Amino acid sequence: MNKHVTSVSYSDVDFLIQSQYVVSGVYLHIQKDSKNFVFERETLPHLHLGDLLEQTFNCKALEAFSVVLVMNKRDFAPDVCKKIADLTDTAFPASGNLALSLNGAISSKVIDTAALRLLPKGIQDRMTSYGICALSFVEQGRTQLLISPDLLVRKFFSLGLLTGRKLHEENKHS
Repeated sequence: MNKHVTSVSYSDVDFLIQSQYVVSGVYLHIQKDSKNFVFERETLPHLHLGDLLEQTFNCKALEAFSVVLVMNKRDFAPDVCKKIADLTDTAFPASGNLALSLNGAISSKVIDTAALRLLPKGIQDRMTSYGICALSFVEQGRTQLLISPDLLVRKFFSLGLLTGRKLHEENKHS
């Protein structure tokens, strides 16, 4: 079965998100510490996940620009939405949209989901906690990871990687 996905590419890994969860994707230069993002005349809560993806999955950005994915809070658990609103000091607008920025190259693809493998039992719990639902190995040395943005953001919060204190400390040292 084929599935339409939004692909965010890094040096040796493509993060795949089912396109039904992506309202819009645009290339923009956006400050990493910006807590909100204006899209279609609404101010959206904004999280920058690019650096966290690079550190967590040991990959490098292909683009000098940020990719902003606009998603909707209905696809995130209520407790994750509350943490996003608290961290960004930005209420969700009437549309319920939020912005996630990444450092990768964005594209839209149709993939054969049969090529994606479910995670082996031995690593399934750990990988799922990072939002990874399935994987595949395509070209030499290149991996595709089907991710759940909700689970990924939840994991970053649980590890303390998304905190107001960390953003404040980074701004102090700039």
